[in-house]
Order: sequence, then C-alpha cells, then structure tokens
Amino acid sequence: MQTTEAASVPPSLDEKKKEVRSPIWVKLRPIYPFIVILAIWQVAAMQAQGNQGRLFPTVDAIMFRAWELVTDPLFRALAENPNLDLMGYFWKLLESPILLHTLNTAWRLPFSFFIAAVVGTIVGILMGRFAFWESFFVPLLSVLLPIPAIAWTPIVVIWSGIGDQTVIVITAFASFLPIAMAVWTGVKTVNPVWIRAAQSMNADKMTIFRTVVLPGSLPMILSGMRIGLARAWRAGVGAEAFAGIRWGLSAGIFDAQEYLDIAFMMVALGILGLFGFVLEKVLFQPIESRTVIRWGMMEAMGAQDKKV
Repeated sequence: MQTTEAASVPPSLDEKKKEVRSPIWVKLRPIYPFIVILAIWQVAAMQAQGNQGRLFPTVDAIMFRAWELVTDPLFRALAENPNLDLMGYFWKLLESPILLHTLNTAWRLPFSFFIAAVVGTIVGILMGRFAFWESFFVPLLSVLLPIPAIAWTPIVVIWSGIGDQTVIVITAFASFLPIAMAVWTGVKTVNPVWIRAAQSMNADKMTIFRTVVLPGSLPMILSGMRIGLARAWRAGVGAEAFAGIRWGLSAGIFDAQEYLDIAFMMVALGILGLFGFVLEKVLFQPIESRTVIRWGMMEAMGAQDKKV
C-alpha cells in the first residue's frame, strides 16, 4: 500500500523543471568542448605577433578565409557578367577550390568505406562461422593490422599508377582490416544461451544466424565500422597526398603548405572533421538507436547511461 501511495505522488516543481531542461542540456553539451578549444585558440592566436600571426590565424580569420574560398568565384562571375542566370551562378560556385577539393574527397572516402564494409563483413562472418576460414584469415589479419595502410601507398602507386584508384585501394584496405576483425569477434562472442534457445525450438542454421547471431553481434559490428571509418579517413587523406591527386582535401592542404596558407589548411581540416561528425550522426547513430538500443542490447552488454 505504501508503494502505491509513493508511486502516485506527483513530481515536484524542481523535478519538472529538470525534466524540461534535461533534453536541451543533452543536445547542447557536445558543443561545449569545441567552444572551449576555439576560445583557447583565439586567445593564443591573438598573442601572436608579426609573421607568426600569419602562421597562427585567429578563429575569425579562418572563418573569413572559408567564406572567401566559397564566394570568390561567384563574386568574380557577377563582376564579369551581372546577368548570369541561376544555373550559371551554381556552376561558378562549384569552381571554388575548397568545394572542388571537398566534393572529390566526399565521393572517394565513402565509396571506399562501402567496399570495405561489404567485404569486411563477409570475411568476418566466414571467420566466425567456419573454422577453416578462421584459421586462414586470422593469422593474415593479425600480421596486416599493425602495418600502417599509408605504407602501402608507394607499392600501390607502382602497381596501379597515380589517381583515384590508388586512393580507393588504400582507403578500402585500411578500413577492411578492423571491420573484419570486429565482425569475427562479434560472431564468436554471441551469447551461447541464445543459440541453444533457438536450437531448442528446432530453428535451422540460417534462421539462427539471421535472427540470433547477426543481431547479437551487431554491437561489435557497429564498433568495428566506426573504427574502420576512422582508419579510412586517415588512410584516404594520406593516400591523396602521396598518390598524385590534384583535387582532394589532403591535396589542397599540401598545396596550401607551399604558400603558408594556414587558414586554408585549417578550413580543410575542419571539413574533414565535419565529414566524420555527419557520417556518425547520419549513418551510425540511427542504426544503433533502431537496433541495439531499441532491443536493449546495450544494457545486456553492461552499458549504462551516465547521469549528470
């Protein structure tokens, strides 16, 4: 009876305010570290004097450089032809160097990651389900995983020449390794109780794999995908620099180095970081929220929500 009465007590005003404020706090909390870093950068850059100030631009100078990189071709086109139509504006806008670098990186890296995700998932499942493939691939992956993917770039350049194909091969290879290992680990560590429960209901092997093994290994698979994506960015950016690529954010960074254009380099690095953030929000978080979190698998693995 006491439990029923306690449960029926309405929440206090402070608790209601906390419930209202909590979602906003959770949404804004990831912004605070960036605000702190930008503030520290701004203060440090303002202390730079003379030539060092050019090598250490302030945050507002970097933002102005980003605006300048995007809008300069458009303003030049307007000055040359004030009667330019809307499509003409669009094509002139695409002549911006930073946009060309961004667009070329934007298709190479996701395409390479997609190849790595498909091949890595297949290899990882084979390793986890069949002893022959496990004994075949595990030693190979154990040897290849510690080797930096960028070290293969000169060899791939000799084999396939300079160009997009080299960047795609290096990026996909770098991402494939952790994905395959994570999928293998996930398939091998599925709770055996779940498998025995499915077997007790006379489920065939394919049904057990589809309804038990694959969902049960999904947290590890997503973790491997995240690691693979991070390695893809690092390897892809390095491969762009050494594979003779003209357009790409890494190529733009190395070109800007010759002119000491630090602001351009910081803009390119910011875009790379933004890419990773967007892919995390658009790709991984929706999948995770609709699967492992919705199914309660994070709690089953020991994960806890931290309350502040």
